Amino acid sequence: MIRTVSLCIFVLFFCCDILYSKELVTEDAYTVIDVSDGGSITGHVTCTGDAGAPSLDMYAGWELSKPSQVVSEKIVINRLNNGVRNAVVSLSNIEKGKKGVVPSVHPVIDQQMGIFLPRVTAILAGTTIDLLNGDEELHNVHTKSVRNQPFNFGMSYKQRISKDFDYPETVKLSCDIHKEYAWIVVFSNPYFDVTDRSGYFEICDIPEGTYELRVWHEELGKQEKEVIIQARKRENIAFVYE
Repeated sequence: MIRTVSLCIFVLFFCCDILYSKELVTEDAYTVIDVSDGGSITGHVTCTGDAGAPSLDMYAGWELSKPSQVVSEKIVINRLNNGVRNAVVSLSNIEKGKKGVVPSVHPVIDQQMGIFLPRVTAILAGTTIDLLNGDEELHNVHTKSVRNQPFNFGMSYKQRISKDFDYPETVKLSCDIHKEYAWIVVFSNPYFDVTDRSGYFEICDIPEGTYELRVWHEELGKQEKEVIIQARKRENIAFVYE
C-alpha cells in the first residue's frame, strides 16, 4: 500500500513538471524574412507587492558537516526601482521575422555556492549550453524535459558538460543533492529577452504588425499585453506584478 502511494506521488510530481515545461513556449511555424525597417520594444517589469527573498536551506537531509544558508533567487527585486530580475519576455504569436543566430560561444550555467548561476537562461533552439560545477563538492544536474533529451548526471568540482537544446520548451534544471534549481527557456525565434538586474528588457527588429507580448516569472506568474509595432518606431511597455 505504501509503495502504491509513493508511486502515485512520484507520478503526480513528474506530470506537474511536464505540464510546466509546456506552459511558456509553443512551437509555432516561423518564417525567416528580411527585416530592414523593423520596430522595437523596450520595457520594464516591476513588482509593487511584498515579495521577500526567503533563505534557502541548500541541503536535502544529507549529513554534511556544515549546512549553509543562501538567499533564494526565486524573486529578485531591485529596491531602487522595484524592477524584477529574471523575468522572460517574448512575442508569443510572431510567425515571421529576422533570422535567429545561435551563439558560437556557449552560454554557461555554473553551480556556485549551492545555487545555479544564472537562475534563468533564455536561448534560441539549437543552442549548446555548458554546465559547470564551480563548487568543491558533488552536485548533479537533472532535467525532466519533454521535447529535449532529459538527463541526470553527477558533477564533480570543475567538471564541464555540454548539452544541446534543439526544441522549444521550458526546461527546469534541478540538483537532487541540494535544494537548488534553475530554468532554461528555449524559443523557436529570436524575439525574447530576460530582464536585467533593474528589470529592463529590449526586443529589436520586429516586423510591423500586432503581437502578444508575454512576460513569465517562475514565482510571479504570467502576463500578456497587445502591442502594435510600426516601422522604425519604439514602443515602451510596462508590466506590473502586484
